[in-house]
Amino acid sequence: MNTFLRGCLATTVLTGCLGSQPVLSEQAAPSDVIVDPYLQNPAPDAITICWVTQSDTPGQLTVSPPDGPPVKELTSAPVSQPELGYRRSEAALLPGGTAPAAPHLHRIRVEGLTEGTTYRYTVQQGNETFKRQFHTVPPATAAVRFIVYADSETEPESTSKFASWPGLLGEDKRVYVADQTEGYRQNLRVIKERQPDFIAIVGDIVETGGEQRDWNEFWRHNSGEFSDIAGLAPIFPAVGNHENYAASDGGYSVEGASRGLDKYQAYFETPDNGSGNPDFEDRFYRIDYGPLTWITVDSSDGAGDKTAADTNFFLLGENDGGEAPDFNPGSVQYQWLEKQLADAQQKSRFTFVQFHHAPYSVGPHGFPAGASQGQDTQSGQPVRVLSPLFEKYGVDVVFSGHDEMYEHSIVNGIHYYDVGMGGDGLRKPASGKGSSGGRPGTNPYQVFLAHVDAPEEWQGRRLISGGKHYGHMEVNVSPEPGGTWKAELTPVHVFPLMDADGHVTGWERRKFKDEAVLRR
Repeated sequence: MNTFLRGCLATTVLTGCLGSQPVLSEQAAPSDVIVDPYLQNPAPDAITICWVTQSDTPGQLTVSPPDGPPVKELTSAPVSQPELGYRRSEAALLPGGTAPAAPHLHRIRVEGLTEGTTYRYTVQQGNETFKRQFHTVPPATAAVRFIVYADSETEPESTSKFASWPGLLGEDKRVYVADQTEGYRQNLRVIKERQPDFIAIVGDIVETGGEQRDWNEFWRHNSGEFSDIAGLAPIFPAVGNHENYAASDGGYSVEGASRGLDKYQAYFETPDNGSGNPDFEDRFYRIDYGPLTWITVDSSDGAGDKTAADTNFFLLGENDGGEAPDFNPGSVQYQWLEKQLADAQQKSRFTFVQFHHAPYSVGPHGFPAGASQGQDTQSGQPVRVLSPLFEKYGVDVVFSGHDEMYEHSIVNGIHYYDVGMGGDGLRKPASGKGSSGGRPGTNPYQVFLAHVDAPEEWQGRRLISGGKHYGHMEVNVSPEPGGTWKAELTPVHVFPLMDADGHVTGWERRKFKDEAVLRR
């Protein structure tokens, strides 16, 4: 279903707060709401609530404590968002072959709230009603649960698109048992059941950042037809190479990348990074959440086009005529990062960092940067330049994606994860054990790789256990007796339950045998 035609039924079921019953809302057709309410930029005393409509009609937001009268009653001021429009090449794929006018973004910053408190909120947009809840950032003494994944790469074509599912013994022609739409949908269903405080997506959020249809598909999953999860837990996004990509309408050109990032920056709101450069906003930022610090870095492009320090040979960064912030020593982003890490080391129990390009990997982007044999033009290795900073300032965990697999590495005591199993890929390694090219492994720090260390067990046509699957990382940070704290990292995969004929009959939350516990 195309997003701007949602709500064509006379009655729509709107999922309510976690654990509550659905709310039925009588509404006219077609719906004015394109993206249902979603949360951004949480703080101890504030949060931002956004939604997108076709019209410029203001909406009403009501915020209430769990068992009390409203404490905030606010009216939105919708702003036209031409950045969220369709390119001419997309119009032919829309109903009637015509694109609608630019939509309108409703963004309300709710302030004056109480730390660590659950609030109910209602958005009334015309005759549509949405009921949800949110939590303000808790105090530093509170336990926190969050989820991390990467590479959802949504697009309408994900429906009926089955990822390659090569096995350890070379069964390269297999395809996965569910298409990418269903895989991502089930992944988000399991995530929602776990009631996380926030969700981090480590880049490649959509397939093509410059195509509006792909962003529509993302919100269809996260705050629309399939789920209201983004209206219950805020998303902490990171920029991936696909957000910088515009396919046939510019590819990785400066114009194409700018178009993709304009959409990214329109949808997401993060704390000001103080760079003074509007092109850098929402691309790198810091959020303190209870006992932890969360830092997002933009690894889109390194200094020196087409050099060993460059993560994308097709994209131009800030020093080469583009807009992507450099991450190398001396850059604005690097200096900002060092300052944040030093401060977090003094103030937080745990420091977590996310950026898209996995620096330690046996995937196709695990080779050194370059255009020759045994190299890669979108390599993650250049981001290793940040590892000394992480070691100096006591970073606990680094999350990445890009290679679309689950891989865990430990480098000088720091845990590095590729959690690129959100809803795409399911790749096999490109080097080392389990690969088919005979190349030596590019990551000597690897301690777990799902492709190798979770072997499949079958009974006839029925998969019993093991294998690569869509999933995510769940992290639980909590205090222990005696004043210490622990962070439990649990790699989760959403396992397809099958009948004797190999047909999928359901899905189940399972864990890879690679759980880690950190203590501070």
